[in-house]
Amino acid sequence: MSQPLLALSSGELQRLAACLRSQPATPGEAALSQHQIASDRPELRHALLAWLDQWSQRGGNNSSLELTVALLLEQRRGQGSGQAELVWSGPQGGAGDITRDQAVLIREMVERCQQRLLITTFNLWRGGFIAELLDRVQQRLVSNPELEARMVVNIPRPRGSTVLADQLRQAFVHDTWRHLWDPDRPRPRGYFDPRALDLARERPSVFHVKCCVADDELLVTSANLSDSAQLDNCELGIHFPPGQSLPGNSRADAVWQHFDRLIQRQPPALVPIEQPLPEIG
Repeated sequence: MSQPLLALSSGELQRLAACLRSQPATPGEAALSQHQIASDRPELRHALLAWLDQWSQRGGNNSSLELTVALLLEQRRGQGSGQAELVWSGPQGGAGDITRDQAVLIREMVERCQQRLLITTFNLWRGGFIAELLDRVQQRLVSNPELEARMVVNIPRPRGSTVLADQLRQAFVHDTWRHLWDPDRPRPRGYFDPRALDLARERPSVFHVKCCVADDELLVTSANLSDSAQLDNCELGIHFPPGQSLPGNSRADAVWQHFDRLIQRQPPALVPIEQPLPEIG
Protein backbone atom coordinates (compact mmCIF):
# COMPACT_ATOMS: atom_id res chain seq x y z
CA MET A 1 0.00 0.00 0.00
CA SER A 2 1.98 2.98 -1.31
CA GLN A 3 -0.33 5.80 -0.14
CA PRO A 4 -1.80 4.82 3.24
CA LEU A 5 -2.91 8.39 4.03
CA LEU A 6 -5.44 8.15 1.20
CA ALA A 7 -6.93 5.00 2.73
CA LEU A 8 -7.76 6.72 6.04
CA SER A 9 -11.28 8.00 6.59
CA SER A 10 -11.78 11.72 7.21
CA GLY A 11 -12.42 10.97 10.88
CA GLU A 12 -9.11 9.09 11.09
CA LEU A 13 -7.29 11.95 9.34
CA GLN A 14 -8.72 14.39 11.88
CA ARG A 15 -7.54 12.15 14.71
CA LEU A 16 -4.11 11.87 13.04
CA ALA A 17 -3.88 15.67 12.95
CA ALA A 18 -4.71 15.78 16.67
CA CYS A 19 -2.09 13.09 17.30
CA LEU A 20 0.55 15.09 15.41
CA ARG A 21 -0.24 18.20 17.47
CA SER A 22 -0.05 16.33 20.76
CA GLN A 23 3.52 15.05 20.50
CA PRO A 24 6.87 16.15 19.02
CA ALA A 25 7.99 12.70 17.85
CA THR A 26 6.76 10.78 14.83
CA PRO A 27 3.69 8.77 15.93
CA GLY A 28 4.34 5.11 16.62
CA GLU A 29 1.99 2.17 16.99
CA ALA A 30 0.96 3.13 20.54
CA ALA A 31 0.00 6.66 19.44
CA LEU A 32 -2.01 5.37 16.48
CA SER A 33 -3.86 2.92 18.74
CA GLN A 34 -4.53 5.62 21.34
CA HIS A 35 -6.12 7.86 18.67
CA GLN A 36 -7.99 4.93 17.02
CA ILE A 37 -6.25 5.29 13.65
CA ALA A 38 -6.51 2.16 11.46
CA SER A 39 -6.98 0.17 14.66
CA ASP A 40 -9.19 -2.40 12.89
CA ARG A 41 -6.98 -2.79 9.79
CA PRO A 42 -3.51 -4.19 10.63
CA GLU A 43 -2.25 -4.05 7.02
CA LEU A 44 -3.12 -0.36 6.72
CA ARG A 45 -1.67 0.42 10.17
CA HIS A 46 1.65 -1.24 9.29
CA ALA A 47 1.78 0.59 5.95
CA LEU A 48 1.05 3.89 7.69
CA LEU A 49 3.78 3.30 10.28
CA ALA A 50 6.29 2.59 7.49
CA TRP A 51 5.17 5.71 5.61
CA LEU A 52 5.50 7.88 8.74
CA ASP A 53 8.99 6.50 9.34
CA GLN A 54 9.99 7.35 5.74
CA TRP A 55 8.53 10.84 6.15
CA SER A 56 10.66 11.39 9.26
CA GLN A 57 13.84 9.99 7.67
CA ARG A 58 13.46 12.39 4.73
CA GLY A 59 13.31 15.40 7.06
CA GLY A 60 9.56 15.73 7.47
CA ASN A 61 8.21 16.84 10.84
CA ASN A 62 4.85 16.72 12.56
CA SER A 63 3.96 20.33 11.75
CA SER A 64 4.45 19.90 8.01
CA LEU A 65 2.58 16.60 8.03
CA GLU A 66 -0.31 18.23 9.89
CA LEU A 67 -0.53 20.81 7.09
CA THR A 68 -0.54 17.98 4.52
CA VAL A 69 -3.37 16.24 6.38
CA ALA A 70 -5.33 19.52 6.55
CA LEU A 71 -4.98 19.95 2.76
CA LEU A 72 -6.21 16.40 2.18
CA LEU A 73 -9.24 17.01 4.40
CA GLU A 74 -10.00 20.26 2.57
CA GLN A 75 -9.79 18.45 -0.78
CA ARG A 76 -12.28 15.84 0.45
CA ARG A 77 -14.68 18.53 1.64
CA GLY A 78 -14.48 20.07 -1.82
CA GLN A 79 -15.24 16.72 -3.43
CA GLY A 80 -18.27 16.38 -1.17
CA SER A 81 -19.97 19.38 -2.80
CA GLY A 82 -18.86 18.65 -6.35
CA GLN A 83 -19.93 16.35 -9.14
CA ALA A 84 -20.56 12.62 -9.05
CA GLU A 85 -17.36 10.63 -8.65
CA LEU A 86 -16.18 7.10 -9.33
CA VAL A 87 -15.30 4.86 -6.40
CA TRP A 88 -13.20 1.73 -6.63
CA SER A 89 -12.12 -1.39 -4.78
CA GLY A 90 -9.03 -3.08 -6.16
CA PRO A 91 -5.53 -2.23 -7.43
CA GLN A 92 -4.87 1.48 -7.74
CA GLY A 93 -4.31 3.00 -11.17
CA GLY A 94 -1.28 5.08 -10.19
CA ALA A 95 -0.66 8.74 -10.93
CA GLY A 96 -3.69 10.51 -12.34
CA ASP A 97 -6.16 7.97 -10.93
CA ILE A 98 -9.44 9.81 -10.30
CA THR A 99 -11.25 7.09 -8.36
CA ARG A 100 -11.84 7.09 -4.60
CA ASP A 101 -11.40 4.13 -2.27
CA GLN A 102 -14.83 2.57 -1.78
CA ALA A 103 -14.17 1.14 1.70
CA VAL A 104 -13.09 4.58 2.93
CA LEU A 105 -16.14 6.27 1.41
CA ILE A 106 -18.79 3.95 2.87
CA ARG A 107 -17.19 4.29 6.31
CA GLU A 108 -17.32 8.09 5.97
CA MET A 109 -20.95 8.02 4.85
CA VAL A 110 -21.90 6.09 7.98
CA GLU A 111 -19.91 8.52 10.16
CA ARG A 112 -21.59 11.57 8.58
CA CYS A 113 -25.25 10.51 8.52
CA GLN A 114 -27.65 12.38 10.79
CA GLN A 115 -31.23 11.72 9.60
CA ARG A 116 -31.34 8.53 7.53
CA LEU A 117 -29.21 5.58 6.52
CA LEU A 118 -30.07 2.84 4.02
CA ILE A 119 -27.66 0.02 3.17
CA THR A 120 -28.64 -2.70 0.69
CA THR A 121 -26.64 -5.77 -0.28
CA PHE A 122 -26.96 -9.18 -1.93
CA ASN A 123 -24.30 -10.90 0.17
CA LEU A 124 -23.74 -10.05 3.82
CA TRP A 125 -20.72 -11.45 5.63
CA ARG A 126 -19.25 -10.26 8.93
CA GLY A 127 -15.48 -10.09 8.47
CA GLY A 128 -13.13 -7.64 10.15
CA PHE A 129 -13.97 -4.59 8.01
CA ILE A 130 -17.72 -5.29 7.96
CA ALA A 131 -17.77 -5.94 11.72
CA GLU A 132 -16.13 -2.54 12.25
CA LEU A 133 -18.56 -0.86 9.82
CA LEU A 134 -21.66 -2.34 11.47
CA ASP A 135 -20.26 -1.35 14.86
CA ARG A 136 -20.08 2.24 13.57
CA VAL A 137 -23.70 1.98 12.44
CA GLN A 138 -24.72 1.00 15.97
CA GLN A 139 -22.55 3.80 17.42
CA ARG A 140 -24.43 6.29 15.23
CA LEU A 141 -27.79 4.91 16.43
CA VAL A 142 -26.69 5.23 20.07
CA SER A 143 -25.39 8.79 19.65
CA ASN A 144 -28.33 9.85 17.48
CA PRO A 145 -31.57 8.05 18.45
CA GLU A 146 -33.49 10.01 15.78
CA LEU A 147 -31.46 8.39 12.98
CA GLU A 148 -33.68 6.16 10.82
CA ALA A 149 -31.52 3.23 9.74
CA ARG A 150 -32.59 0.43 7.38
CA MET A 151 -30.86 -2.52 5.76
CA VAL A 152 -32.21 -4.62 2.89
CA VAL A 153 -30.55 -7.98 2.28
CA ASN A 154 -31.07 -11.14 0.27
CA ILE A 155 -32.23 -14.29 2.09
CA PRO A 156 -31.55 -17.17 -0.32
CA ARG A 157 -33.41 -20.45 -0.63
CA PRO A 158 -30.83 -23.25 -1.00
CA ARG A 159 -31.09 -25.13 -4.28
CA GLY A 160 -33.53 -28.02 -3.95
CA SER A 161 -34.75 -26.94 -0.50
CA THR A 162 -38.45 -27.47 0.32
CA VAL A 163 -38.26 -25.93 3.80
CA LEU A 164 -41.13 -23.55 4.58
CA ALA A 165 -40.37 -19.90 3.88
CA ASP A 166 -40.73 -18.71 7.46
CA GLN A 167 -38.42 -21.46 8.71
CA LEU A 168 -35.73 -20.21 6.31
CA ARG A 169 -36.32 -16.65 7.54
CA GLN A 170 -36.00 -17.79 11.16
CA ALA A 171 -32.79 -19.66 10.35
CA PHE A 172 -31.32 -16.52 8.74
CA VAL A 173 -32.23 -14.43 11.79
CA HIS A 174 -30.76 -17.00 14.19
CA ASP A 175 -27.62 -17.94 12.22
CA THR A 176 -26.72 -14.66 10.51
CA TRP A 177 -28.68 -11.51 11.31
CA ARG A 178 -28.43 -11.51 15.10
CA HIS A 179 -24.73 -12.39 14.99
CA LEU A 180 -24.04 -9.16 13.08
CA TRP A 181 -25.05 -6.88 15.94
CA ASP A 182 -24.32 -6.11 19.57
CA PRO A 183 -27.59 -7.16 21.26
CA ASP A 184 -27.28 -4.40 23.87
CA ARG A 185 -27.40 -1.58 21.31
CA PRO A 186 -30.02 -0.53 18.74
CA ARG A 187 -29.65 -1.95 15.22
CA PRO A 188 -31.14 -1.00 11.85
CA ARG A 189 -34.49 -2.35 10.78
CA GLY A 190 -33.82 -5.24 8.41
CA TYR A 191 -35.93 -6.08 5.34
CA PHE A 192 -35.90 -8.65 2.54
CA ASP A 193 -37.86 -9.65 -0.57
CA PRO A 194 -40.15 -12.57 0.43
CA ARG A 195 -40.34 -13.78 -3.19
CA ALA A 196 -36.83 -15.17 -2.69
CA LEU A 197 -38.32 -17.84 -0.40
CA ASP A 198 -41.61 -18.51 -2.20
CA LEU A 199 -41.82 -22.20 -3.16
CA ALA A 200 -44.66 -21.46 -5.57
CA ARG A 201 -42.36 -19.49 -7.86
CA GLU A 202 -40.78 -21.38 -10.74
CA ARG A 203 -37.63 -19.28 -10.33
CA PRO A 204 -36.83 -17.57 -7.00
CA SER A 205 -36.38 -13.82 -6.93
CA VAL A 206 -32.94 -12.53 -5.96
CA PHE A 207 -32.34 -9.17 -4.28
CA HIS A 208 -29.16 -8.00 -5.99
CA VAL A 209 -29.10 -4.25 -5.25
CA LYS A 210 -25.97 -2.77 -3.69
CA CYS A 211 -26.28 0.84 -2.58
CA CYS A 212 -26.04 3.19 0.39
CA VAL A 213 -28.07 6.31 1.19
CA ALA A 214 -26.74 8.54 3.98
CA ASP A 215 -28.85 11.69 4.33
CA ASP A 216 -28.46 13.32 0.88
CA GLU A 217 -25.53 11.17 -0.27
CA LEU A 218 -25.94 8.15 -2.54
CA LEU A 219 -23.51 5.37 -3.42
CA VAL A 220 -24.49 2.83 -6.09
CA THR A 221 -21.95 0.04 -6.41
CA SER A 222 -21.18 -3.45 -7.65
CA ALA A 223 -19.73 -4.35 -4.22
CA ASN A 224 -21.52 -6.50 -1.67
CA LEU A 225 -21.25 -5.84 2.04
CA SER A 226 -18.39 -8.25 2.63
CA ASP A 227 -14.69 -7.92 3.36
CA SER A 228 -13.72 -9.53 0.06
CA ALA A 229 -15.85 -7.10 -1.95
CA GLN A 230 -14.67 -4.01 -0.09
CA LEU A 231 -10.99 -4.90 0.33
CA ASP A 232 -9.93 -7.57 -2.20
CA ASN A 233 -12.17 -7.71 -5.28
CA CYS A 234 -12.29 -5.33 -8.22
CA GLU A 235 -15.53 -3.39 -7.73
CA LEU A 236 -16.76 -0.12 -9.24
CA GLY A 237 -19.39 2.34 -8.06
CA ILE A 238 -20.56 5.91 -8.42
CA HIS A 239 -20.99 8.37 -5.56
CA PHE A 240 -23.44 11.26 -5.71
CA PRO A 241 -22.38 13.77 -3.01
CA PRO A 242 -24.85 16.07 -1.26
CA GLY A 243 -25.46 19.60 -2.43
CA GLN A 244 -26.18 18.85 -6.09
CA SER A 245 -29.97 19.32 -5.97
CA LEU A 246 -32.67 21.18 -4.10
CA PRO A 247 -33.65 19.55 -0.77
CA GLY A 248 -36.11 16.71 -1.36
CA ASN A 249 -35.15 16.39 -5.03
CA SER A 250 -31.82 14.54 -4.97
CA ARG A 251 -30.90 11.11 -6.28
CA ALA A 252 -30.56 10.01 -2.66
CA ASP A 253 -34.16 11.13 -2.04
CA ALA A 254 -35.37 9.19 -5.08
CA VAL A 255 -33.70 5.96 -3.91
CA TRP A 256 -34.84 6.35 -0.30
CA GLN A 257 -38.42 7.05 -1.37
CA HIS A 258 -38.42 4.12 -3.79
CA PHE A 259 -37.45 1.69 -1.03
CA ASP A 260 -39.88 3.35 1.36
CA ARG A 261 -42.72 2.69 -1.08
CA LEU A 262 -41.64 -0.96 -1.42
CA ILE A 263 -41.89 -1.27 2.37
CA GLN A 264 -45.14 0.68 2.83
CA ARG A 265 -47.23 -0.61 -0.11
CA GLN A 266 -49.88 -3.30 0.40
CA PRO A 267 -48.96 -6.04 0.18
CA PRO A 268 -45.40 -4.95 0.95
CA ALA A 269 -42.68 -5.85 -1.53
CA LEU A 270 -40.06 -5.79 1.24
CA VAL A 271 -40.90 -7.29 4.64
CA PRO A 272 -39.19 -7.15 8.06
CA ILE A 273 -36.55 -9.78 8.65
CA GLU A 274 -37.44 -10.18 12.32
CA GLN A 275 -41.21 -10.63 11.92
CA PRO A 276 -43.01 -13.89 11.01
CA LEU A 277 -44.08 -14.31 7.40
CA PRO A 278 -47.60 -15.07 6.28
CA GLU A 279 -47.11 -18.59 4.94
CA ILE A 280 -46.12 -18.38 1.27
CA GLY A 281 -44.49 -21.75 0.79
